Amino acid sequence: MNHSTHVFPALPTQLTGQALISRAGLSVLTSFLNALDFRQLCEDRFSQFVPATATHRPGKILGALALSLAAGGEQAADIDQLRVAPGLFGRVASDAMVSRFMGRIKVQPEAFSYGFATMARSLRSKIWAAAGPRNPARLATPANPLIIDLDASLVHVNSDKENSAGTYKGGYGYSPMIAMADYGKTNGTGGVLAVQLRPGNRGANSAKSHIEVLNQALAQLPDDFYDEHGNLHGEKILVRTDSAGSSREFLHHLQSLGIQFSTSYLLPVF
Repeated sequence: MNHSTHVFPALPTQLTGQALISRAGLSVLTSFLNALDFRQLCEDRFSQFVPATATHRPGKILGALALSLAAGGEQAADIDQLRVAPGLFGRVASDAMVSRFMGRIKVQPEAFSYGFATMARSLRSKIWAAAGPRNPARLATPANPLIIDLDASLVHVNSDKENSAGTYKGGYGYSPMIAMADYGKTNGTGGVLAVQLRPGNRGANSAKSHIEVLNQALAQLPDDFYDEHGNLHGEKILVRTDSAGSSREFLHHLQSLGIQFSTSYLLPVF
């Protein structure tokens, strides 16, 4: 018996000028996840978070959550958008099943974080390799390094939600620290490498936050950025921050890794 390794149904797509399925555009993403062998990668990393006999495996749950975000969803319950087109997305896990999956992750956060980081590294290696001559890892050199931007960004919420706090702009919400890769104008825009969730009252100039999110981002870079002993080729990376990243502790950390950096610092005028 043959078993499909696809996360979602593999359907041909063509333009007919007819509005047949409201979410048809998402078929590009379902085909993308199938081509990356997303189902098996998730099974290898996250099978401990679902019962062995569960019909909905980790790849289907995480894939559905990713698609719901692409469709404009804002919370886990928004995967109900996918249930209206079973021919396109197959069977979708119930809200209760997703909730139980999240509950198991909450019990073992370190295991999930490690699995996610290693999966992201595998996925990024495949995607960048498929870019051929535009592969950011192959293009990176000491003279033309891969740029990683670090910055905090405020996310406002309308109520006192879990771990939210007052922001320096007088609002309420979160202040995540984000690490993004800049591929350059001729190679596309870039992509998010890592995000550290933080309450809104966390300062943007926290050296600890900068170091933690950078370490998460570096762990997800493809093998081309490491030698055969697992040592980072820091000279092929340039970290770019505003003045919030100019703390001595963070700059010393970059120097210890051999990473190039560009930052700003306000000097007083006498």
